[in-house]
Amino acid sequence: MSIQKVYLNKHDMVVGDRPTLFRDAIKNPSELVSWDDVQHCLNNPWWYNIEILDNNNLKVPLPTVPEQWHDKLVPEKAEIFDLVNNNHTFVIGKYGHHNRAIEDLLDSIEAQYNVNCDAHIYGALGGASSFKIHWDQPANLIIQIEGETYWTVYEERCSTLIKYTGFPYNPELDEVTPAIDHKMTAGDMLYIPSRCYHRAIPSSKRLSLSIPMWHDPEYQSDRKEYSLNIHNS
Repeated sequence: MSIQKVYLNKHDMVVGDRPTLFRDAIKNPSELVSWDDVQHCLNNPWWYNIEILDNNNLKVPLPTVPEQWHDKLVPEKAEIFDLVNNNHTFVIGKYGHHNRAIEDLLDSIEAQYNVNCDAHIYGALGGASSFKIHWDQPANLIIQIEGETYWTVYEERCSTLIKYTGFPYNPELDEVTPAIDHKMTAGDMLYIPSRCYHRAIPSSKRLSLSIPMWHDPEYQSDRKEYSLNIHNS
């Protein structure tokens, strides 16, 4: 899967770089992420970054266990599944190399805009909450995979003079002005510029994909699929 159409015109990004919503941009979005993929990721916390959010949008401290062969601590799977089955929001990072469909999608984005990408899954089995109004350092593409999420992206951005921390300033509603205020459904794609304030209000069971994009030529992912000469030996 790839993005064949150039949705983000480079001239527009230089002159305006505004948040933009694209309806029905991704056909068959479940090829990128399915609930089977989610279950696989949650069952393999040594390969993926797993975070759980509580009803106040705060990260739940997860108990960890040592993994001898991976030389690190990993979250307890039983705790992860208990929280997710009780409708907590989950975030799965390091998904960018999971399957060929996501590799091809990120490869097409990286080729079009000369950026480096990753992919993060956001979802819940019920109507759990998400983050408050906040900003992210990289620009992001959001793809709704399943269900519905009400997105608001604001005109205001955080100054580059402000250093990003784990506890960024969260403005109040009367401090920001909506630029986009729409409900996203499966296949819709949303572009959020760097440091642009935004928030998502999910409804019921849903899955979405966040693709952070960063321009750094030192970090380029080789997404080409190589083959062994197994028939020549």
